[in-house]
Amino acid sequence: TICQLCRSSAELDLELVAGGMALSAAHGASVRAMEEAGLAPDVRLDWLADRPDSVQEEAARALAMVGDSLAKTQPDAVFLTGDRFETMAAATAATLLHVPIAHLHGGEETLGAFDNALRHAITKLAHLHLVSHPAYARRVLAMGEDPATVHVVGAPGLDALYDAPPVSRAELEARLGLPLTPPLVIVTLHPATLGADPALEAACVCEVMDRVDATYVITLPNNDPGAEVIRAGLLAAATPPRRVAVEALGPLYGPLMSHADAMLGNSSSALIEAPALGLPAVNLGARQKGRLRGANVLDVDGPAPVVETMLRRALDPAFRSAIAKEAREMFGGGGASRRVVEILERWAPPRPPVKATHGV
Repeated sequence: TICQLCRSSAELDLELVAGGMALSAAHGASVRAMEEAGLAPDVRLDWLADRPDSVQEEAARALAMVGDSLAKTQPDAVFLTGDRFETMAAATAATLLHVPIAHLHGGEETLGAFDNALRHAITKLAHLHLVSHPAYARRVLAMGEDPATVHVVGAPGLDALYDAPPVSRAELEARLGLPLTPPLVIVTLHPATLGADPALEAACVCEVMDRVDATYVITLPNNDPGAEVIRAGLLAAATPPRRVAVEALGPLYGPLMSHADAMLGNSSSALIEAPALGLPAVNLGARQKGRLRGANVLDVDGPAPVVETMLRRALDPAFRSAIAKEAREMFGGGGASRRVVEILERWAPPRPPVKATHGV
């Protein structure tokens, strides 16, 4: 939604760079969803390595490729979201080439993943901070950033939930190739990178699926270290007729959440998007430790029988009813993308990109 609004803005000229997993069929090739949304990338950078667990190689390739692209196009600024290692590579490239950075979703904490350190490092490299919650704004300010550069905008990812046309259960069933017989559980498990053994967490999730009779839609992991063992475990467990594994759902992920009865795993969507839908979520392990969470989240750290108990609680209609009126607007009630674009339209990226010093 941010990119679409940028494309329609008279004040902004968007160049969209797609790389890494976005181009990879093995990770869902989300570039196809960009194209279907009228956002064909201007630049495509294939920095994925040929072997698993090669994040250092991919980060180096991303830095070089993004740097070359920035050197050619000489943009006024770079807009980055989140905390991936590729995002850090792009932030480093922009810094070395004196390109100002606007950063979305800074100030958050995920203590169980190295993403946490990368996110804070990007904050220190960035010149404009667009954060999802006042608590995260306070953390960015505590890091010494100029208050004039910090804006609370909410979570733009929620705009897809609020603004997207509804997708029927039958349409989702046709896309996924199985009946979505209740209860419907979305499973998303990524490597914690600073947490538990990914093989153990994958085995725990698979055992819980065996213990709790439900329809499971399993979204496969990213390319962080440990992803291959999680992927193998989840694929082996994705047995019909009530389970299916998918690489990526793109714009269908939000509609799937709206039909789901619970979530299981360690995805940030359980803590950001799910509360807006009143969707119960069982959050496994330490990957999301430190993030704000609503009453919809049930935190658990194994073993499988304990996780099973939590999933059964999440699937209890009484639990969902109890959280139905819990503050669903923790990260804004929609319109975050418009707020982001309006701020970008008013922003004068500093040249040279020198940052004011505060909090010293």
